[in-house]
Amino acid sequence: MVLARLGAVLALFVLPCHAEGLIPALSPAQAAEAGKAVAALKADPRGPYLRIRWFCKDGTVHPPQGVPCRERGGGKQHAERGPLANKLAGWNLDFGVILASLDYDTLFDASRGHHLIKQLVLEKYLVEVDDGWIYRRARTYRGARQIEDEERAGRALLTRMLADPDWVSRHYFLALQAVATVPHGVADGTVRKIRSLAAAISDKDARFQSLRARIHSQPSRQDLGLVREFIRKNAPAADAQPLLDELVALLASDAVAKAMNARLPAMRTLAAGGTLAAPLEAFGSAPSLRTAADLGEAIRREMTASKDGRRNLALADFQALLLEWAFGANAAQPGSRRAHLDAYRDAYRLAFAEGLLSERQLRALDAEMQPLSGRLPAEQWYQAVRYLARAVEWSRATAVRDFGPVTALYGEFEPHARDLLDHLLRSSTGLRMASVLEPLLTDAGEAVGLRHRILGQTANQGVFALNPGVATGKLGFVESERELAAIDPRGIYVIPETASDLKPVAGILTLDSGNALSHTQLLAANLGIPNATVPSSLIPELKRYEGKTLSFAVTPRGLVILREHEAATPVRTRDTPRIPLDVSRVRLDVRSLRPLDAVSSADSGVFCGPKGANLGQLARYFPGKVAPGLVIPFGVYNQHIQRSMPSLEGPPAPLVEQIRAAYQEADRLRDSGAPPADLQRYIYPRLAHFRKQIQETPLLPEFERELTVRLERDFKNDGLFVRSDTNAEDLPEFTGAGLNLTVPNVVGTRNVIGAIRRVWASPFTERAYDWRSRILLGGENVYPSVVLMRTVPADKSGVIATTDLDGNVAGAITVNASEGVSAVVDGGVAESLLLLPDGGVRLLQQARAAYRKVARPAGGFVNLPPLGGDMLLQPGEIAQVREMVAEVMRKYPPEKGPGGEVLPWDIEFGFEAGQLRLFQIRPLVRFQQVQTLEALSKLEDARPRGPVDMSGPLGSAR
Repeated sequence: MVLARLGAVLALFVLPCHAEGLIPALSPAQAAEAGKAVAALKADPRGPYLRIRWFCKDGTVHPPQGVPCRERGGGKQHAERGPLANKLAGWNLDFGVILASLDYDTLFDASRGHHLIKQLVLEKYLVEVDDGWIYRRARTYRGARQIEDEERAGRALLTRMLADPDWVSRHYFLALQAVATVPHGVADGTVRKIRSLAAAISDKDARFQSLRARIHSQPSRQDLGLVREFIRKNAPAADAQPLLDELVALLASDAVAKAMNARLPAMRTLAAGGTLAAPLEAFGSAPSLRTAADLGEAIRREMTASKDGRRNLALADFQALLLEWAFGANAAQPGSRRAHLDAYRDAYRLAFAEGLLSERQLRALDAEMQPLSGRLPAEQWYQAVRYLARAVEWSRATAVRDFGPVTALYGEFEPHARDLLDHLLRSSTGLRMASVLEPLLTDAGEAVGLRHRILGQTANQGVFALNPGVATGKLGFVESERELAAIDPRGIYVIPETASDLKPVAGILTLDSGNALSHTQLLAANLGIPNATVPSSLIPELKRYEGKTLSFAVTPRGLVILREHEAATPVRTRDTPRIPLDVSRVRLDVRSLRPLDAVSSADSGVFCGPKGANLGQLARYFPGKVAPGLVIPFGVYNQHIQRSMPSLEGPPAPLVEQIRAAYQEADRLRDSGAPPADLQRYIYPRLAHFRKQIQETPLLPEFERELTVRLERDFKNDGLFVRSDTNAEDLPEFTGAGLNLTVPNVVGTRNVIGAIRRVWASPFTERAYDWRSRILLGGENVYPSVVLMRTVPADKSGVIATTDLDGNVAGAITVNASEGVSAVVDGGVAESLLLLPDGGVRLLQQARAAYRKVARPAGGFVNLPPLGGDMLLQPGEIAQVREMVAEVMRKYPPEKGPGGEVLPWDIEFGFEAGQLRLFQIRPLVRFQQVQTLEALSKLEDARPRGPVDMSGPLGSAR
């Protein structure tokens, strides 16, 4: 298990590509066809190509004989892509790319977020690990690619790309991957070649699997002897033997050191008289991880300040060698905690040199490191190491931003593609960083008496609590979006990210990262569903328990325990009591449209939901910061469902009666102990029927006329957000966040009317029913009002919690933000900041989104590449957030939970041209079952601990 954990969060378990993104997802039919195409191309002697041709500068194309381009201004000879490859290119699968055939803009591919460059990186990996991949039989197809032309085109691409310091600064990791992939006359990297060979050998001979795992997770100088011993003791598979011979030759060659020594004289000439000269000389005279980190940092800063593309390419090539050297370098074992921290600093500085960490993240880590000396309180030591551990997750997020989408796209039809992120990260300096971090995490956990316990083993690295709670259930895995619909509500599920469409389950294990302010996490927190992040390096161990009943507990302090049920925690799983939905204040006789600024918080639960009521109050308190809007009261929806409509059982009847009968029967089944599958079998078809009837039944003519007049008068051709707002959300006992539909940026009266009916139908989705019925009685009395708000073309959007979600800093504010519109609450890697009471800002996560949503004037959104940059929210914008929160705390009467505790606020916001806009405010409701929380706390070792001596050895705090 220790070896399995060594990479911690450096691997990623990837969901198939979402429809959201710069590149559309493949349909199931397209994915199946692409898989067949790959098999066909592997067997084709010409691979993805049709034939060899001359391509002349005058635009003419000729057979390969002779030199027809000589009289036509010159030209190039190379292969022409075949019809199958051309068809796949229409699906953004660019097989068989020939660099010499494309201009710079096509290769750079800015409009698709550099998708072509990312595919080249992936293709190179697939060729290495899968016996040539689509070129398996085409490797002897002469003339398909002319190496001189490809290297010339590669140098031109890289030189021009690296001449833009702003682009290099924002895409440094991607830039280095491009340099490592695109042919330009420099030999391939040795470390990744060794990893690729190990993977390919284990595919052909399963007995090599344990050695592959060692080479991938814990490479060392002993690998050569172990591989030779494997060959001697076994009779390797015939097709594995040539690969083993190549691996032995690479391991024995010491190629990195030789290449480094050969390149140093030229680098000294290049660096003479500049800022690189001193760190280069220091490394050359005394190579160490410290001097390598100094030099790597200096090279990155030089490349991100220079417009000399040719010089930057030479620096990037040397940087690759330097990082390879650091990857394989032996390091002395640190003696004290402080020495271990210094070794960790060297490791994360090397990760910065590789582009895995940003300048901002580097500064944040150094600031956390600075006060760690002398004797520290155990809690300070624990919190500091937990913060420093973010470097590993930050590194993973960088790789996922750059290569997650292409990996997911290809992973739909090519299983090997799913391993690219693991390959990139575990062949990077991030692996060393993770291995240095592990003993620090263990020591810090022991200092405060916390050791996460995962399936019989202690585990601190990559394990973080998101939400306290306790559960017992069978362990399952969600490996694709399609599986979300079939999950068992009684199960504990491993999910790849904070999935926006997740239904309620007993417990959640989120791989590698989780967004604490996503709608799914807010719902889980509200219901006391235990949720923790675990590193995807634990997948093999977790897979051993798939289908077995486990007990899962997350304590209030953040201890995570996952164990077999027979060895269960003494805390019993507690069913959250269901609470009757209070409809005593609802007025269904109010049916006229209300301007948003004519509504107040006193109207919540009367004729509209809390969203509209609180927005109206916000509009009064913050004039100009809330977009204009209209509220459609509960009573209009009630009139809509009072009408007679077709029934699944018997003659047509008022839809309201059908809904009441179905919900009452579902409650009877639940109370009788019916299995969840039986309940779903009964209620799901009826929910679908209710949705269909609501959406297909026209609005009452009188209301439609009133609505049309108001829309054309107040909004003309503006886009509108059509937002659901029910009487069953933002309650003291239940948040209901994200359960119902918002149709964004709708343009045109007909489209708005259709969106209103869709919003009315959304409380009847299976997911909304499952979450709501888990805690509320009387679901038939859920009434949706609708809020129509003018679209705000926000440059940035996000969520504010007026508290430190980890509970460590009183008076702090948590802010999550991403580029574009509606970015954070759906999940994803947002910028996350903790605004401290003293005016400081603590970086929790840097924005790492793969795209940003921009509102289209014609309606809907277009997804564009992110603008990037280390800092999303600027100082002036942060100041506006602080001022707004202070004003909310002054003006708003406090909301209280069931136990009388004051609740923090959850505020959705955006910035348009630097000006704050407000979209929603509601109390942040989290799990407060006192008995369960107290019982969970007993699992923690809360004995007082003495101070931790930084000059002492690790483990001395026990």
